[in-house]
Amino acid sequence: MIVAAVLPAVMFAQIPGYRATYFVDGNEEKDQYRSHVSLESLEAGSSAVYATNGVRLVLTRIRLNKTSGSIPDADRRETGKNSVLLADGGSKVTMEFCEVNSHAQSADGVTASGEGTKLTLQDGSINTSRVGAAAVNATNKSKIIVQKTVVNTYSNQSPAFYACKEGTMEITEARGDNTGQAASTFYSSGGTIKAEKCEMSSAKWTIGSLDEGLLELTGNKLKAGGVCGFLVYGADGKQREQRSAGTLVLNKNEITVTEGPLIFITNAGGTISLSRNKIICKNDEIISIKADEWGPKGNNQGDATINLEAQTLNGDIYVDSISSLELTLAKGGKLNGSITGDATDRRNVKVFLKKGAKWNLKGECYISSISFEQPLEKGLKQLKGKHVLYYDPEVDTELGGKEYKTGGGVLCPMKK
Repeated sequence: MIVAAVLPAVMFAQIPGYRATYFVDGNEEKDQYRSHVSLESLEAGSSAVYATNGVRLVLTRIRLNKTSGSIPDADRRETGKNSVLLADGGSKVTMEFCEVNSHAQSADGVTASGEGTKLTLQDGSINTSRVGAAAVNATNKSKIIVQKTVVNTYSNQSPAFYACKEGTMEITEARGDNTGQAASTFYSSGGTIKAEKCEMSSAKWTIGSLDEGLLELTGNKLKAGGVCGFLVYGADGKQREQRSAGTLVLNKNEITVTEGPLIFITNAGGTISLSRNKIICKNDEIISIKADEWGPKGNNQGDATINLEAQTLNGDIYVDSISSLELTLAKGGKLNGSITGDATDRRNVKVFLKKGAKWNLKGECYISSISFEQPLEKGLKQLKGKHVLYYDPEVDTELGGKEYKTGGGVLCPMKK
């Protein structure tokens, strides 16, 4: 049981710009332990606990609350300022059976910041209820480990797990809900998030939003109720010197998407691998690769490399006139659908079928090129459905501009 008491002496951080109810400084004492107390932060920019300068801190059955004190977004996400708990400066913090509650705008639940900083969360709960309040935030090359923790966010722009600036996160057996608009379960902005055996849902947004970095999900039960299942995009509207690129790996998950496609790639490059997932997606378009609201018009296309192995996708893949796709169907990979888009454009769409893969076309389809791991005669039999598949003879010169019978339809060159 957590006792509703405060520490005998309230301590405030002396570092300019950082204040905390309980300030733990590794320069004064390296190892500290606290249990069975309740701490609250009210001031703007302050934390209930701030651990810094390499301290090793263990918190057991602590309740941390922040009930007021919002600050502008630009001042806090990458630094961790205004989080209920902040660890930085190479500190090592372990939280066991702790409860963290944020009821202030732009006040994240827990944040780890800085190379060498490590935060471990075990068997606790984290809740945020105001706009712009992520539950768990790893930034600036820090590391966070989450185990058997309940994580809920109840307002807009409040992801459950957020990693940026090369922060990394490893999550096991977390559960919870995100109920606000633009509140993803997992959000990587140049960070790395890996999650296993979690049960999470996002009622009005995506399971995962990826603006650079890596999102790897294995053996989870996940649900998205808005926009799409996974959004791979360049979030800022300004043109970058180097385009945003994200990597999404989905393996052995149960995924339910009730609105939009499973995956949406726009204003970014995306490398996507899917294997052995159980997917329920109500949209006829399973993957969308196209320009949208983000990025400069005409240069905000999606460029996707997608690999399916022991994975069936039911639905069409849409590629608009300025976007590109390289699709590999590996052993056990199966696409039941077409690659759609403007039939008269010069989209860059390449398809490669390995042995043991199958493409069941559901309609007429235009691509740049197609190739097979097996000899051509056997490879053509991997194409099913009584439809015409058109290829570009100027791009796919190996087919020699000829027409071929497939496993049910025809493969033939486009007419220029």
